Amino acid sequence: MTALIEAHDLTRSFEVSRGMFKGKRTLHAVNGISLDIRQGEVLAIVGESGCGKSTLARMLLGLLPPSAGAITLEGQDIRSLGRKGMARRVQPVFQDPYSSLNPRRTIASIVALPLEVHGIGTAAERRKMTIEMLDKVGLPQRFADRYPRELSGGQRQRVAIARALVMKPEVVVCDEPTSALDVSVQSQILNLLMDLRRELNLTYVFISHNLAVVEHIATRVAVMYLGRVVELAETAALFKAPRHPYTKALLASVLTPEPGLGIPDTGLGIAFPDPLNPPSGCPFHPRCPERLPQCASVVPQILRDETGAVACHLHGQGPAPH
Repeated sequence: MTALIEAHDLTRSFEVSRGMFKGKRTLHAVNGISLDIRQGEVLAIVGESGCGKSTLARMLLGLLPPSAGAITLEGQDIRSLGRKGMARRVQPVFQDPYSSLNPRRTIASIVALPLEVHGIGTAAERRKMTIEMLDKVGLPQRFADRYPRELSGGQRQRVAIARALVMKPEVVVCDEPTSALDVSVQSQILNLLMDLRRELNLTYVFISHNLAVVEHIATRVAVMYLGRVVELAETAALFKAPRHPYTKALLASVLTPEPGLGIPDTGLGIAFPDPLNPPSGCPFHPRCPERLPQCASVVPQILRDETGAVACHLHGQGPAPH
């Protein structure tokens, strides 16, 4: 399968103030990630809050420049494409549809805005494309002149999806697209996304806390921990035989269907570490039930093989540190 987007040794750091007299510290939100996004796939990115998933998503969208490393789209550095060039090819669907929609605009004008910004078509042509896209996401024409406050949460997310797709992008980055919705609506939106993927030949990056959803829709899964990818594998293989102890803990946790609650207690005992003061060696070693002596001092290299990739001393050493 052809790689559409490739991330090469991607890093993103932030300077975080500790107070008036304590100076600043560096937060490595994304710390040396290399991965590819293949045309037509659904690549899920999972991990606890604070692991860097949303920062990585913003970088893949071109909204946040990397501190180091590069992202290419079909071999071209995305920095050379500019914001408009990226927006035509990569679009987001965010977690909270209400906050991402302008309450003072009608639904039709919200969906048509990307077309206006890029100077596509006449007003009449944009209206026609908007109505067609609303129909694709399951909203009849009568919704076109309504406002976001008049719609339910699920209907607002359909509007957000229509706005993302009206430019006919190749890649859609979905950042927790159903977590703010009622349980009864979540499956409808997920089914819609998958139907649109098949119909429009889309590629998805799907960020989620809900591993049950990930198992259902993803083709591959990248597991993140403290800014690093610790395991990457085809979905069926990862759920059947996880290799990293952190992945095993996530899969063993009892997931909740309640929106907004995220991943529950993993049973690891020790809380997620402070990203401003990460552990030495393998960042997971203080919580790891299978840790080895070297885990406390040596950062594991990434081991890549025919089944995917894993960064863990239990599985030997790979060719390059990440």
